[in-house]
Amino acid sequence: MGQFFNGAASSNQIVPMGQELASHVPDPASTIFMLYNHGTNWGGHFQDCEPDSMPDFLQFWAYRGIADHNVVVFYLCTQEVEDRAAIGKARSIENEGVLDRLLAAGIPRQNIFVVGHSGGASTALLTAERAPEKFNSAIASAPGYGFAWLEAEGEGSNYLDIEYSKWRTELVTADDMSAFVFAYEGDLYSPPHQATFLRSLPKVEFVTIHDENGDGELCRGLDEPHFFWWTQCFVDQNLGDLETFVIDRLNDRQWDL
Repeated sequence: MGQFFNGAASSNQIVPMGQELASHVPDPASTIFMLYNHGTNWGGHFQDCEPDSMPDFLQFWAYRGIADHNVVVFYLCTQEVEDRAAIGKARSIENEGVLDRLLAAGIPRQNIFVVGHSGGASTALLTAERAPEKFNSAIASAPGYGFAWLEAEGEGSNYLDIEYSKWRTELVTADDMSAFVFAYEGDLYSPPHQATFLRSLPKVEFVTIHDENGDGELCRGLDEPHFFWWTQCFVDQNLGDLETFVIDRLNDRQWDL
């Protein structure tokens, strides 16, 4: 379940993916498909599906495209609930199932990008570790590894180090994972230093957005750095680089597998 964003042809409602996939992607070979994974406070528990909360630049891509390529974005309303034993894995398995459906519909893996923020960013990266051969690249904003889930359960301080170690172990050897990762100075939920190990992976571009003025605001009026990519500052300063990454990978993505 989720919502398609395809410019004027957007679905405007939550629908089963298979029901409208063909109508929203009539020319699979020439369409860039963005699969969006939202963040969560509860690891899947009691979460709302809120497609309108997706960053505006993704909807902008769906209207304008990227470098003359049509873009379709699908906001995935996850049906999976995480557990402490394997935070992030349930959603990455769900993502792999969606990828299988996209490939079966004729969308080339070169054209598919898995996008996410916070817990959704972790999902995107874990999907890239799990099934790198099934899509092009992950685009990840403020990747997390269970902080929100554990805090909601009232057990953050007891399990954060354990969950971080498990999360890092899954990703640190993912040499065929292609990704563009954004981290934000001052982000309490996804501290940049905990993800910088991703820089060592050969196909990952890692960008930390810094507080240049030292005033605690990455963008004027933004109190919480975790949400930087919803701002006009992100659009003005970083969107061009992200679009360049997408086109570069679209043209030159190579798989080791």
